[in-house]
Amino acid sequence: MPLRAERAMQLPDLSLFLVVIIFWATYLVLKKFLLSPLGAVLAEREQRVDSARAASEAALERQREVAADLDRRLTEARREALGHREAVRAAAGERRQALLEEAREKSRVVAGEAQANLEREVLSARQQLGAEAKAIAGEIASYALGRKVA
Repeated sequence: MPLRAERAMQLPDLSLFLVVIIFWATYLVLKKFLLSPLGAVLAEREQRVDSARAASEAALERQREVAADLDRRLTEARREALGHREAVRAAAGERRQALLEEAREKSRVVAGEAQANLEREVLSARQQLGAEAKAIAGEIASYALGRKVA
């Protein structure tokens, strides 16, 4: 049995130590030449992405401000145009009303003159008819009586 106890107490193989040393040496070389530069590249890329995102958000915010400003200015311009249009419409209405009043006044004057002319003509026609009626009545009386009536 002493052989079995010796075998159980054997030292591990030296190749295991060699594998562990090679592993750590490989890890250190990879860390120095691959993992650290790759990490730096990834960190730089992440920083650029973050700065690009921040710039994009700033540009988007600026675009929103510009759009809001344009919308405000457009609304103000519409309001001014509406005010101007209402002022022009009011002025045109006043001008139209003045023209209508002027036309009404002219028509009143013309109608008054026409009424006065008509009344003069009616009076003249009545006088003329009155004189003619007397003459016709005298002629009828003369014809009816068979003699001349004065």
